[in-house]
Amino acid sequence: SDGPADTPIIRHYISALNASSAHQKLVMKGEDKKRVRKAEVQEVTRELNLAQQRRDNKKKRNKQAVVDIMMLLDTNHLSDIRQEFMQAEDGLDLKSFVRVMLKYLTKDEVNTEDLVASLCELFAQVDVNGDATMEWDEFYGYIHEQGMAEGVNDDTQGAQAAMMKYNPKTAWEDRVLPKKSETVVYFAGTDLIGINEHNSAKLHIYDVSQRRPVHTLVHKAALLASVYIDTGGKKLIVVATCDYHMTIWDTQSVWEASGFSELQPPLVATESQTCLFWDASTSTLYSGGINGLVSTWDLTTHEAAAAPKLQGHKSSVRVILDLPSLNGMITASLDATMILWDKHTGKKRKTYRGHRNGILAVAFSIDLKMIISAGITDELMVWNAFVEKKLADLPGHKAPMLGIHVVESRDGAFQLLSADKSGVFKVWDLRSLTCNQTFTCEPQMCAAGTKAYINLSHKNLVIAVSMRRFQEFEFSYSNTPDLTDDREVVGAFYNETLDSFVTAAGSSVRVWDSQNGQPQKTYQVSESPIVSMAFDDRQRKFFLGCADGSVTCHNYLNGVLMKEFEDHNAEVSCMTYCNEDKCLITASWDRSLCIHDDMDNDEGVLLRTMKGHSKDITCIANSFALRLIATSGADGHILVWHYGMGLLEGVCKGHAQDVTQLVFLEPYPLLLSTDILGNICVWGMPPLPLG
Repeated sequence: SDGPADTPIIRHYISALNASSAHQKLVMKGEDKKRVRKAEVQEVTRELNLAQQRRDNKKKRNKQAVVDIMMLLDTNHLSDIRQEFMQAEDGLDLKSFVRVMLKYLTKDEVNTEDLVASLCELFAQVDVNGDATMEWDEFYGYIHEQGMAEGVNDDTQGAQAAMMKYNPKTAWEDRVLPKKSETVVYFAGTDLIGINEHNSAKLHIYDVSQRRPVHTLVHKAALLASVYIDTGGKKLIVVATCDYHMTIWDTQSVWEASGFSELQPPLVATESQTCLFWDASTSTLYSGGINGLVSTWDLTTHEAAAAPKLQGHKSSVRVILDLPSLNGMITASLDATMILWDKHTGKKRKTYRGHRNGILAVAFSIDLKMIISAGITDELMVWNAFVEKKLADLPGHKAPMLGIHVVESRDGAFQLLSADKSGVFKVWDLRSLTCNQTFTCEPQMCAAGTKAYINLSHKNLVIAVSMRRFQEFEFSYSNTPDLTDDREVVGAFYNETLDSFVTAAGSSVRVWDSQNGQPQKTYQVSESPIVSMAFDDRQRKFFLGCADGSVTCHNYLNGVLMKEFEDHNAEVSCMTYCNEDKCLITASWDRSLCIHDDMDNDEGVLLRTMKGHSKDITCIANSFALRLIATSGADGHILVWHYGMGLLEGVCKGHAQDVTQLVFLEPYPLLLSTDILGNICVWGMPPLPLG
């Protein structure tokens, strides 16, 4: 079954193995016994792998479910949904929430059972407090974090990320290239670019790393678009020309001295194709036509694919971009619109309108669910994928746009690089929608006009191109990319509920994808350095103890401050959470131990304070079954407290130096402790009183 099924499966098969072994010993010897034992072990391994696969599939379904709900929610109904919440005095329970959402969601061609299951998962994610009810503030806060509410989250205004700084490096000129290049295309994943003159049938392939021409591909008509394709077995370049043809070039041909050979027959469309896009996940070539039609192509048969064509634009398609996190694809056109499509059905999901003129480029931040579009003029706009209304403008460019791309860093996809034809580049923080850096090409390139720029992220380079001239800009992070954090990591936990890791260092908390180790989110949550950290019982909240003595509670999904607890007078050295009683237990260098009630949604309530240590408290452990709390001091003494009454039960003296870890060995009445000298001690604890 889905969920933590490892333990029952292991127990079941270990019992089966033991019983089987006892029987087989009587009738089998030598190789027969080994063979049976091996088969049984393989059966156990197979069952465990299936259980793990089921859990992974469930987590993937849950993540996609929430995205699907947000895509179906029309923000025009938010006021109606708010009214439903307000009519429920104590908030909506799960059943009422599902009923309300089904009333206002767009349910066309959506399976009702799947929709209800998705709403249940959404309820679990939004109900951070775990009180089985959802208030309007919780729901609105969640969709605000998703970016569906108008405006930008105020909590991100002061966010400081691992921002990238661009510095000019070298510039060069190659007189072998054409004097007046019209378009420059970067072949992603390589160091190659394609250069084309106005109305020319030639595509000049140029290696920007080796700074030399590679080959010239000659066609029968003027070029309109090109794309580089790495199928895993072949490396191809597809070129669309104005005679409706799309020529396929093999760049690794062993029959041609140049390495390039034309594959026959070419793809033939019904109109000129102005945009090409290769979807590696489905091995499908997409092309956008001059009249707004998007087609799919099968490169194995050199014919149009059976997938439905996407008809929605009224003018030339200039951008096709895959959005796997939304299970969709976005297209942009000279008709000044963008359309989000369902990749499987070919149906429209959203249409984004706001540009005065055509759209030249589109980028997407997977972390913020933001779409950024650049117009053929100086327009630069930010959109939320779930909302058809424009979120914000990014003003500053004074010339027609050249291109944009989202910068991936270890903190996530929070930065945008934009460039215009005057040679001006800008680096934006998408969380605060502010410009962090502006840099320009050399005067000679600015005067001639910049034709394109190339993002060589694998080499930490951005290269601007103007006619025959090139200029490199090298970028670097404001911290060390090879480290989890430049500051000491004081906490690292695995969130089993949401399948992610979380680390705390300095004044920030980072959430990491458990599957690939990449950062998902970074929260700037404190002005004072973080010292200790803990989860709640549902792993939907995290608690922080800081050097200034403050104790705070934050939403795991967005880092928003939920409530504050009573401060200590010194650094909060350690903390733990009592799942059964929903209490937070904190200890500090002020030598005090505090128990806080976490049941109140608005504020933490201090229940009791215990004092008894003569030195700073270094570790803490809690056993609800034994009704005990253990704390250790810098002098090596371990104090054992009664959890309910706050009384000192006894002192364990045996360590001569700082204790580094305390663990109750439940279900036994034992406490394990370790110190910095490498000693390990096991202590007997008082038995649980009767009643």
